[in-house]
Amino acid sequence: MVASLKEVEALVDSLAKADQVRLLQYLLPRVADVVGGSATAGSGGEDAWLEFRRVGERLAATENGESITQSITDMRR
Repeated sequence: MVASLKEVEALVDSLAKADQVRLLQYLLPRVADVVGGSATAGSGGEDAWLEFRRVGERLAATENGESITQSITDMRR
């Protein structure tokens, strides 16, 4: 089965906040491998990871109904 990005986003949005955070924990090492393999020194990657973690922590601490997809989309703007 191949899911489209929209389908995956909808699935992530349907998860409880705690499960969204667990998904981030699951994905973080995989994303780090990809980013670490293609990042160059001085590319600002450290700042991006700090922001990524900040968003994850904010999601874990809030009950405002913001989806992880929306948080990451907002972070990218």
